[in-house]
Amino acid sequence: MTAPAPPRPRAQGVIHDLGYARYAGERRPPSTLWHVIMRQHLAYAWKTRWRLKPWIVGALVITVGVGVVLYVSKNSIVGMLSQRGVGPTWLTAAIPYAYQWYRIPAFMITMTIGAAIIARDRETGAFTFYFSRPVRPLDYVLGKLTGQLVLLATIFLAGPILLALFSVGLTETTSDALTQLKTLPKVLAIGTLGTFAYATLPLAFSAMAPRRAIALAVWAGYYIMVAKIIAELGALLWLPLKAFDLGSAMEAMAMRLFDVSLPGEEHAPLWAAIGSLLVQGAAATAAIV
Repeated sequence: MTAPAPPRPRAQGVIHDLGYARYAGERRPPSTLWHVIMRQHLAYAWKTRWRLKPWIVGALVITVGVGVVLYVSKNSIVGMLSQRGVGPTWLTAAIPYAYQWYRIPAFMITMTIGAAIIARDRETGAFTFYFSRPVRPLDYVLGKLTGQLVLLATIFLAGPILLALFSVGLTETTSDALTQLKTLPKVLAIGTLGTFAYATLPLAFSAMAPRRAIALAVWAGYYIMVAKIIAELGALLWLPLKAFDLGSAMEAMAMRLFDVSLPGEEHAPLWAAIGSLLVQGAAATAAIV
């Protein structure tokens, strides 16, 4: 008989020196983490073809169209009426009308991004990724909210400001230019409140919904049906209630500040329009936080 083979010695583990070196790059303080989330939000919005880009193009088309109206009105009407002292009124009239159109791409941005983003993160389990790192819930909320404010500002602030500056450039005298320059703070006020309301409300619906489809359905129902019905009842019963609809509130604020009226249509008082945008935006912010 042959002797059994001797047992093989166990292989011993070998530790390889991987050349570990302590991280020497930039260390961000926790208070700036919301910047990263904001940039990620903007990158997500710009990533595909249908989330943001068509609505930015739509806002640009609206701006160019209203600018053409301003230019044509200046050359064909204002030049004839400026001697009677009503020239600047024609230049300012086109700007508040533009908000009727700007709210369309703004609503589409709320549908493709705003009302879906937080519910999407919850549905896909992204919160595990976020909060496994030193990211506070406040950082997440602040990053998403700031990013959405930037997106809506491209609609409600960029276009109207360009139109206001363009109307100043169309004037022929220094006095008319100074008069037109007064439209700039009005445009800033309308755009700021509109951006605030249109950014926060969809995010609030998204934060409270368990799934993205539910958030989109509830937000669309609120904006298209509930707010419109309340606004129509306000037109019949109590005019300030008409400002419950965000679009109607922005339109009323613009018409009141620019002292322009549509034939046969009554707008909500200025205080009701401002109050509606502020209160709904503040309530939505509280719901998100």
